[in-house]
Amino acid sequence: MMNDTPRSVLQKQFEIIYAKPLKERLEGLFEMTELSRKIIQHQIMLKQPELTETEIKIELFKTFYRFDFDDVTLNHIAENMKQFLKQAEMG
Repeated sequence: MMNDTPRSVLQKQFEIIYAKPLKERLEGLFEMTELSRKIIQHQIMLKQPELTETEIKIELFKTFYRFDFDDVTLNHIAENMKQFLKQAEMG
């Protein structure tokens, strides 16, 4: 990853962030997380418009956690998610 921001600027950004109350920092974190989720979900939908809502959720999960699990575990979890979400849809 390229980062051409000078260290002094990064330090100032961290100072500004850490000067805020914890509640505001957490709200900002949640907003950024939700924004990134929406962006990734949109990219998935553009690349694979035929996916169902359940399949999009599974692909989103795989995208977020692809570095946290090996492929076998990731696919096992995704398959369990698929079954769970299908059951939830049925009521």
